[in-house]
Amino acid sequence: MKPQVLLVGTYHFASKLDMVSHEDTFDKEKDQDQIQTLIDILARFKPTALAVEITKDNQKHLNDEYRSYLAGTFSLESNEVHQVMYRLGERLGLAEINAVDWMASVGNRGMGDVVEWAKVHQPDTYEAVYNMFMESDRIENNNTIIENLRLINDEENIRENHQAYMKLAQIGVGTEYVGIDWMRWWYQRNLIIYKNVMELVEAGHDRVLLYIGAAHLHLMRQFLTESGEVEVVSFNEF
Repeated sequence: MKPQVLLVGTYHFASKLDMVSHEDTFDKEKDQDQIQTLIDILARFKPTALAVEITKDNQKHLNDEYRSYLAGTFSLESNEVHQVMYRLGERLGLAEINAVDWMASVGNRGMGDVVEWAKVHQPDTYEAVYNMFMESDRIENNNTIIENLRLINDEENIRENHQAYMKLAQIGVGTEYVGIDWMRWWYQRNLIIYKNVMELVEAGHDRVLLYIGAAHLHLMRQFLTESGEVEVVSFNEF
């Protein structure tokens, strides 16, 4: 039997530099019952390793923090790594949390640069990209956390979100590949995340849980499936 990787796409509980922010949808005090329900669900997978959207160069800091939490000397912040994954790790008796992200610059344009260029030179394409990202955003403030996770892990949402990135790749004129200049970084980032997850598999973990921003789901599933080495499990299917 192949090792399993459970992909759980999330929205960010605290502010991040994403196209759409959802920092107002989580209340650290009022939503604790919902967090516990989510942890109950994820614990049924019995993961032997937890992978999170923290850059790998912050691995030591991540686990220093996590161990302080286990020792009762650290107060959890509102982000999903603290609220969900630290608590899940404690429930499972895991000694560490695994950072798998990468955010280094490769000399490419940033997303903001691409957007500003498109506003001036390709306003119709900019409008199309913006609308596609907004339409693929299905988070509702009145939903429970579980309801919102089901929405963003839905197959149609995953497909539409990736199509927005494919539209972004069309930004540019002639040989000025503006959108692709950022997209090459996006693909490199996701390939590095894939590589770091596979390192956990190669280390002997047969059930890895990857808890990551939902925009990564399409590429993560593609790369992991195409490896032929693991079975990919979706959150909604699980």
